[in-house]
Amino acid sequence: MNLEFREYRAKKILNVHKHVDGGWFWDKYSAHPYVGCRHGCEFCYSRGGPYLGKRDPDTFDTLIQVKTNAPERLRRELAGKAPDVICCGDWQLPAEERYGLSRRMLEVVLEFGFPLLVIERSPFLLRDLDLLQEINRRSWAGVTLSFSNVDPVLKNAFEPHSPGLEPRMDLMEKIAQAGILVGMNLMPILPFAGDDDAHLEQAVRAAKDRGASFVLAAGLTMAGVQAERTLAAAIRLDPRLETQYRKLYAWPAGGRPNYGPPPDYWGRIIRTVRELCDKHGLRDRIPRYIGSGPLAANKRVAELLFLKIRDLELDGAAPQRIWAYRRAAWAVDEWPVGAADLCAVRGEAGLRAIPGIGEEIAKEIAMWLNDKSSPLPFPPQIGNRESLLE
Repeated sequence: MNLEFREYRAKKILNVHKHVDGGWFWDKYSAHPYVGCRHGCEFCYSRGGPYLGKRDPDTFDTLIQVKTNAPERLRRELAGKAPDVICCGDWQLPAEERYGLSRRMLEVVLEFGFPLLVIERSPFLLRDLDLLQEINRRSWAGVTLSFSNVDPVLKNAFEPHSPGLEPRMDLMEKIAQAGILVGMNLMPILPFAGDDDAHLEQAVRAAKDRGASFVLAAGLTMAGVQAERTLAAAIRLDPRLETQYRKLYAWPAGGRPNYGPPPDYWGRIIRTVRELCDKHGLRDRIPRYIGSGPLAANKRVAELLFLKIRDLELDGAAPQRIWAYRRAAWAVDEWPVGAADLCAVRGEAGLRAIPGIGEEIAKEIAMWLNDKSSPLPFPPQIGNRESLLE
């Protein structure tokens, strides 16, 4: 494939999310130096939509826009921001080998002491293991390596230009040996091709064997040009998949597919991955990084609430109940007063003073905070009692 680089100076690089990406990657910030991706996976949702803007989706893997001032912009935009997890960098070749912007961005992250999450497919990340270790020593670093499967036949069908499976697994092992949290993004799981128990266990076992701590699974979404390319790849692999995909996504010929598969299908896949993770001693979620300080318990409570949401979704709970937990998770995560202090001074009434937390959820949070065997990291740190009682 031909490849073109188009350099420009970005006016902005740091994305500040309204809420932390609860239950998934836990990032509050993100910043990436390139637009477009040489890997060009057929199922990639970034091929169309807001990511490419007005660009032709067919140039997704042949035109890489390069933000030549990315490190300088990141330094300027991180100044004054409260430290929180940032998802940063892009190690695709040959862009990163030529420009080295991701390494320089990691130097900025280290300089500011921000915790870092890297989401990557490229083994070229190994070049910067030294910086990952330095960031991990100063604050925290985590890496999640992306796979749709670990079957070479499926890899070649749906992501023929992505880095090889074995180099990615080798990278996972080296990161784990360096003492850095690492896991597998098993996403998207490919319906009727990679979603059977054998393929899922093959992936989970491979992750375990190479030192992963978690496997985070997600399904295949279908929209626009990405849907068309994914279906075409599935048909090339096995023509019978067309009928199955169209049925799963309610996709009539000449029409548009549903964005996601039905909840019962997806629930079955997630339960299977969870059971396999339990079997092999892995988590099915990324453990959240939580720094020290009086708001640490807020972050841990929010983590538990977000994890509860996934259970409610799998159990088919009413949308109103799920949204109640989501609002509560956001509220406690962003509340400027320690939840442990509120609970210690005023009990459940103090927790209900946080907007979005009702009686049922306040009782649940109080139970977590008061249970010495709970996964909360720090005991209550009582500060100004008068301000808490106001």
